[in-house]
Amino acid sequence: MEATDAFGRRVRLPRDQYRKEVLPELLKAHGNDPERLTAVLVEGLRQGFANDLVAAANRLAVIDKEPERSLPLLAIVQRDAGDLDAAEFTLNELLQKRPGSPSAQVGLAMLAEQRGDAARAESLLWQAVQRDPNHADAVHGYLQLRHRAVGDAGYRAELDKLCALPDSWRPQLWLSRWLLQQSDPATAGTLLRDALAKAPDQSDALVMAANDLAAANQRELFAELVAPRFVPGRHHPHIGVLLLQFLAANQQHERGEQLLHQMYLHYGQMVGEALQPFTAEFDRMRLAKLPPLANPGAQPRIGLYRFERPCWFAGLDEPHWLMPQKGPEARQVLFLGLCVDGQPKVESGREEELGRLVRSVPLFLAEHVWLSTPHRGTAALPLVESGGWALVGRPWPEDQLAMQLGDRERAQTILVTGTLRVDGEQRRIDLWAYDCAQKARIGHAAAEGTAADLGSMVLQLMRELWPVLGGPADHQPPVGDSAFWARYLEGLGQHAALAVTLAGGMPKDRLYGLRYIVQWLQSLPLQEPRWQPGFWLYASGLCVLAQLGSPVPKEHARTVAEFFRQSPANSAFALLAAKPLRAVGREGFWGQRRAEVVAAAGGNAVYLEWLGRAEKPV
Repeated sequence: MEATDAFGRRVRLPRDQYRKEVLPELLKAHGNDPERLTAVLVEGLRQGFANDLVAAANRLAVIDKEPERSLPLLAIVQRDAGDLDAAEFTLNELLQKRPGSPSAQVGLAMLAEQRGDAARAESLLWQAVQRDPNHADAVHGYLQLRHRAVGDAGYRAELDKLCALPDSWRPQLWLSRWLLQQSDPATAGTLLRDALAKAPDQSDALVMAANDLAAANQRELFAELVAPRFVPGRHHPHIGVLLLQFLAANQQHERGEQLLHQMYLHYGQMVGEALQPFTAEFDRMRLAKLPPLANPGAQPRIGLYRFERPCWFAGLDEPHWLMPQKGPEARQVLFLGLCVDGQPKVESGREEELGRLVRSVPLFLAEHVWLSTPHRGTAALPLVESGGWALVGRPWPEDQLAMQLGDRERAQTILVTGTLRVDGEQRRIDLWAYDCAQKARIGHAAAEGTAADLGSMVLQLMRELWPVLGGPADHQPPVGDSAFWARYLEGLGQHAALAVTLAGGMPKDRLYGLRYIVQWLQSLPLQEPRWQPGFWLYASGLCVLAQLGSPVPKEHARTVAEFFRQSPANSAFALLAAKPLRAVGREGFWGQRRAEVVAAAGGNAVYLEWLGRAEKPV
């Protein structure tokens, strides 16, 4: 079974656990809300839990002012629970309250068919469609029974019979489906135009038309009849998914990206998996239309971009209050991007993974130098002058690097260079610490394993290297397992591209996969909520993208608001929340707790100065 948690994540549960633990809580939580309770009951019926829904369905019948909604649903619950007599009693009650109710007649027809009385079922369904020729269940049920009775040869006549009923439009949808299957799109299009004009507010009519036109590959009719009518947030999300497929097939990436954003805003937690592929698809189309990058030549000019603070500083208005204070004796540990040794044998499609790895290891170690040693950590990553990351294939010349530093900085700096060797799934990382003042190497660390061992490898590197850098022996982070740190490393490597782009080091229009990056960053605090920098990295990614003008942060409003709601007032994320809440468009949530959070800061002058900057109008 699948359920959705407070952060909108899909979680899988054993069926019996869902029935015993989740379903009762949902029914209880929405016991006074007829619309929400109806939705829970319908989903419970779909999953086959009728026996567990009887009490709640009776509750709905009491609180709902619309008997045409509550009583047919109660009857279905009773019927599926095996109490046909109770279901019949409920439907007769509805007939007393609403004489001639098509919903009651449809329900009684279903009971009659279940009892083996097909003639009575057909009679009741005919009465229902005569009273309301557009009742979805009545039309479907009647056509199903008649198709079974007359076969394919007589089915068209049955469709025409219903279409002849006064004020009908739903039978025309069924006739247009049949015509599309008979390769007559012109006549089908005429019927659909008429039907959709008569039922402009019927989402299910648009769903049926969209499905049928997509299945028949009628792109022109789809563009004419479906695309202009679909309104995100009002209509069924399946229509939006079909429309995204249509836009992708027609290479309309700009409209596609706009619609994809709206789909994530309104339906991200419902159909997020179905939306996932479109980010890459529309990015591919957009990038293909950009002019080619200048050829860097055989010997491109390469520079180094320095992260003087941890990656999550980007976009957060310099939150120095988050950082441990370093004394004047603190040295700088400068980590260079890893060099790739030899000609690595990497599977096709995994080249980007290799590039992120050479960046993420120095970023990770530099961050932890700040957090767990007396020193300051800096990461220096190579960039091609024309824009974009560079992979360096030769070891860094430590003495030459040291000479590029100023005299004072050189006296206070330890360089850490390293190489990465790759052979299929195998990886080996070697790191060397070089004291610029002594002009000598002072330590070495190495780790090797498969790609799946990356987390444990980087923890081993830290344990071996930290005593050389003035940190504790056998150090490892206080929380998180190797799987989490592998994921965190990947997040750092992805986030770095955002930070460098914001700083102007790479062209903004070359960024791609932004949703994938932010979703990955979101997974970090969810996987290990005890590691506060995971929250900061996620917040930074959102703030950087907001400053770059991306709409993606708005798609994370629910998650950020929930993180803030659950965070104690004195937690680092709550103190920081003014920035990410603004980035996702939820400033109001900050205002509700601002006084509480500021009080928890205890008059910290550095924090209050930062907050003044963070709250300035944009």
